[in-house]
Amino acid sequence: MHQLFNTFINLLKWPIAFAAVILLIPVSYRLWKVLAYIYDNANLYSSLLYGLVSYFILWFFWFRYSVMAQWFATLEHELTHAAFAVLSLNRVTDLKASGDAGGVMHYQGYANWIITLSPYFVPLLSLLVLLVLSIAKVTYTPVLLFIMGLSLAYHLQSTWQETHFGQTDLKQSGWLFVWLFLPTANLLMLLVLLTALPYDGLSTARSLDYVVQDLEYEWYLLQGFIVKN
Repeated sequence: MHQLFNTFINLLKWPIAFAAVILLIPVSYRLWKVLAYIYDNANLYSSLLYGLVSYFILWFFWFRYSVMAQWFATLEHELTHAAFAVLSLNRVTDLKASGDAGGVMHYQGYANWIITLSPYFVPLLSLLVLLVLSIAKVTYTPVLLFIMGLSLAYHLQSTWQETHFGQTDLKQSGWLFVWLFLPTANLLMLLVLLTALPYDGLSTARSLDYVVQDLEYEWYLLQGFIVKN
């Protein structure tokens, strides 16, 4: 069962890459609409925006020079690998992180591409903050939204920094797949996170439904173009 599960995930690799290419435009458009909504309703998102700005200020003046900050980024990277190794029914046997020599995560079981690429599109810290937001009292919302802003900025900065041609994980996954899959995956995760925030009038289910409608409209236009030509 364990091997079959991971084999199935690996079989989905290229179909998902193809789907990611198709979804790139509608997901990008819906994310743009959400960002426009946030801009028009900035008062609802002030804590989130303060968190975003605060992180980048801290990164510019402190985090990018700090060994401790680098250690934390490496630890979060390896923990994301580990989380998806466990979700793939594997057993994590070792996890190490350092501030100047990278990190490593070992597991027993069967490999799949999601374990390898998870840190490059899954904002683990933001998902944990979203979980707390969903169960916390309303009075804690501003503070948690500030932390969400910090975590989102961290994910954007760390993903940008870690996505380079010398990255072993990306080489292992294959650059063609990386460039087909990761852009849409990151935009989709951002869309889900921003629309899942409480008390802002947005809905993840509704936004994803709009993505499907946009995709259907694209298909309709393509059919018309084919028939016409």
